[in-house]
Amino acid sequence: MRRILVTGANGQIGSELVTKLRSVYGERNVIATDIREVDGGTDKGPFELVDVTDEQRIFEVAKHYQVDTVMHLAALLSATAEKMPKKAWDINMGGLVNTLEVARELNLQFFTPSSIGAFGPSTRRTIHHRIRYSVQQRCTG
Repeated sequence: MRRILVTGANGQIGSELVTKLRSVYGERNVIATDIREVDGGTDKGPFELVDVTDEQRIFEVAKHYQVDTVMHLAALLSATAEKMPKKAWDINMGGLVNTLEVARELNLQFFTPSSIGAFGPSTRRTIHHRIRYSVQQRCTG
């Protein structure tokens, strides 16, 4: 049975992804994590407070729940990041490296989305469609 840890689970994409993953893999098999709790958030399954700048905490939670997959969504969005570049670097880059390192140490599958800034008017829609389709297929079966 797949056990998935989702960082940034209370964010715009994370909250939707956790709901979908729990409907596919079961509520107990998707561990939602975020730096803060929110009312009415991811309350139908396991939730842990995790700051992705704390590699040891990510490791502890992943090990405790015996996850086999990490979906890393924790990040500051560009509007906030532009106002606080150092904090954005620590969270977006440092958090990515920390989460990748935990995945390497525990031999976990790893997924992280690209920044929306990677897409632009010259991006071919067929490539984007294939990538999105591939990700949807992995999530649903």
